[in-house]
Amino acid sequence: MFHLVYVSSAVEPFGRAELVEMLVKSRDKNKRLGITGMLLYQGGNFIQLLEGEEAAVRELFASIRQDPRHRGVIVVLDEPAGESLFGDWSMGFRDLADAEVQAMPGFTPFMNLSLSVEGFRDDPGGCMELLKLFRKGR
Repeated sequence: MFHLVYVSSAVEPFGRAELVEMLVKSRDKNKRLGITGMLLYQGGNFIQLLEGEEAAVRELFASIRQDPRHRGVIVVLDEPAGESLFGDWSMGFRDLADAEVQAMPGFTPFMNLSLSVEGFRDDPGGCMELLKLFRKGR
């Protein structure tokens, strides 16, 4: 098992329909590649965990990095992992601006912090903790 977490910024903010379309395509592709993970979106910024066999994760990430819809792609975690965190999801997703997400038990002002690399540069484990908070909330 291998984990790769990155942050990036959308070139143009994504609307709900664009997020749903991207999610549907991502879930299909990830399922075919045997990759699972979680994608969080807030205010034009993304944080994503990809997990699976290292070669498959790296290949998928190479194509994600080339996607012209975002920029400033920065890897914050790239390492072997003992276990899958999202093994039963082809791609979990949360829009942190969504009222339903904000109403979830445990939602705190911490969730309103920027998902930019500045927020995680000195604490890459913090991005994993953020992703884990949403594991049970599907």
